[in-house]
Amino acid sequence: MFNLWVVCLLGCALAAPQQRADEAPAPYDFKYKVENPPTNTFFGQNEVGDVTGRVTGSYYVYLPDGRLMTVEYISDQNGYVPRISYQQNARPFQG
Repeated sequence: MFNLWVVCLLGCALAAPQQRADEAPAPYDFKYKVENPPTNTFFGQNEVGDVTGRVTGSYYVYLPDGRLMTVEYISDQNGYVPRISYQQNARPFQG
C-alpha cells in the first residue's frame, strides 16, 4: 500500500497541465502539508511555476522506517530532474 501511495505522489508531482502551443504558462505557487502525530503521518509539497514553464519544487514524506525522504526537483524544457535525499532517524514532530 505504501508503494502505491509513493507512486501516486510521484505521478501527481510529474503531472503537468496541458496547454495550447500559443498560450504562455501562467505563474503559480502551490503548497500543502499534513502533520498528524498520532498516526505518524507527515508529508507535504511546495511548487512554483513561472512564465517560462519552468517548475521548481520539493516534496517530503516520513517513511515507516524512521527516515524522512525529500525530493527536490526542477522540470523545464530539459525534462524532470529530481534530487532525492534521506534523513536518518528523523523526528518530524519534535520542535
